[in-house]
Amino acid sequence: MSAWKIICGDALMTLRTIRSGTVSAIITDPPYCSGGASEAGRAAARCQGVRTARMQRGDVTWFLGDNLGTAGLVWLLRALAFEASRILAPGGSMLVFCDWRMCPNLVPALESGGLRLVNLLVWDKKSMGMGTGFRMRHELIAHFCNGVGKFHDKTAANVLPFNRVHVSRREHPTEKPVDLLRALVRVVSPPTGVVVDPFCGSGSTGVACLAEGRHFVGIEREEAYCELSRSRLSAACLEPTA
Repeated sequence: MSAWKIICGDALMTLRTIRSGTVSAIITDPPYCSGGASEAGRAAARCQGVRTARMQRGDVTWFLGDNLGTAGLVWLLRALAFEASRILAPGGSMLVFCDWRMCPNLVPALESGGLRLVNLLVWDKKSMGMGTGFRMRHELIAHFCNGVGKFHDKTAANVLPFNRVHVSRREHPTEKPVDLLRALVRVVSPPTGVVVDPFCGSGSTGVACLAEGRHFVGIEREEAYCELSRSRLSAACLEPTA
């Protein structure tokens, strides 16, 4: 197969076209709709609670699913987990970004699809975000395995300190740092293994995969982000791997 592929389409429909047992790992950041602490708050929030002036004015396009309710998200990710358990090779991993509000809802939904929760990782962003009281500086990553997990790097802890992508360099509103994703890729996929991201956004997971010598399949509903991902991955192919 080619080193990478970006597919513009629905995540569930596309996953159904992937052959069983052929994927080493799934790493994804779904639209987990944490704009408020309640259902009403999430429905009223724009941009998952991001409050920059540009977001509030509508100068920056967000993404489909921003205000998906908890029940809808649970349904989506449970269906995703069923496909994940089918396409993952034995011992393959699924890593799902979430936050403290949504973790209690999403973990059981993903487990019900046949995957086994094995760890809860903490991404330490090394700087506080907005808020009051104990201000947020972390995000969670739920780690599931298809059976007994197979791991390929022993140097990573379950607390991962990486700076967030600075707003001035961010090409997607929830873009994750490539160095963080590279650390995840090294643990859950073998060299030349296949990694899938069903909600690939601007393609950062793919950039990380290419840097680590893995194959990548990204799925994204919005054509503009598909084009951005293709541009970034094409450029990444020209860079030497570390």
